[in-house]
Formats: sequence, structure tokens, C-alpha cells
Amino acid sequence: MNDTLSLKLPAVLVNTKRLVVFLLAVCILSLMGCGSTTKVYNTDKTILYKGDLYNMRNVQRISPQISGKLPNGDVNNMKGMDKKAVEALLDEGSPIMVSMVVEMDSQEMVYGRKSVSKYSEFSSMKKSFEKAMNKINKFMANKKSTQLKL
Repeated sequence: MNDTLSLKLPAVLVNTKRLVVFLLAVCILSLMGCGSTTKVYNTDKTILYKGDLYNMRNVQRISPQISGKLPNGDVNNMKGMDKKAVEALLDEGSPIMVSMVVEMDSQEMVYGRKSVSKYSEFSSMKKSFEKAMNKINKFMANKKSTQLKL
């Protein structure tokens, strides 16, 4: 009776070892499966505007710039100007060459440049520029989107 017990014990240990190895392999494969389901989005972002392509991958700072060049050559920052300030500038010298630029670190995207002689022209330009800046900000915040066409 002792002889049969000693013969079965190694067979049980062998089967137990096989079971442990099998379960370990299943655990490792299931963990590898969890890692492969993680979504990684491509961070290459580009903006397409008037046929030009701007790479936004490494851009750290995006800022809008609005400037006005008077007929005498003076350039004024018009970014925070209200209606009275713009009209006063127009009274100094009209028309004013208004430039609306998106600065992206070391590169610039000229969104619009137009000669303005009335506040209403400046206002419509500014509204269009602000909409474009909102689109750019939303685009940069969305990790899934890779290209914006303005």
C-alpha cells in the first residue's frame, strides 16, 4: 500500500506543476492583452490655411496679434482697443492697414491683412479672427484631431 501511494504522489506533483505553469501563462497573456487595448493618439497636428501647412507638433504658445499701420508708417497694437480707440486711430490717419496674425512660437500665420477706413470693417475682421482663434484653441485641446482647415 505504501508503494502505490509513493508512485501516485510524483504524478500529482507533475500535474500540479503543469497547472501552475498553465495558469501563469494565462495570466501573463491576459495582462499583455490589457496593455494592447490602450489607445495612443498621434500628436502630429497641422493647420491648413490658404494653401499653407503649419506644423503644430512642438508649439508651446499660440497668441493672437492685431496691429494697425497708419499712413505715416506708425504701427499700433490694436489687440485690446474698443470702438472709441479704433475710431480715434482712424481719425489720425485713414485708411489703416490692419494685420491679424496668429503667433505660434517662432512661426507666424497671417490670418488677414486689409486696409480699413471704417470701424465696421475692423469689427467684422476682428469677429472672423476671434472665431478662427476659438477653432484653433478647440483643435489644440482635442487629442484625437490631427488637422484643422481654416
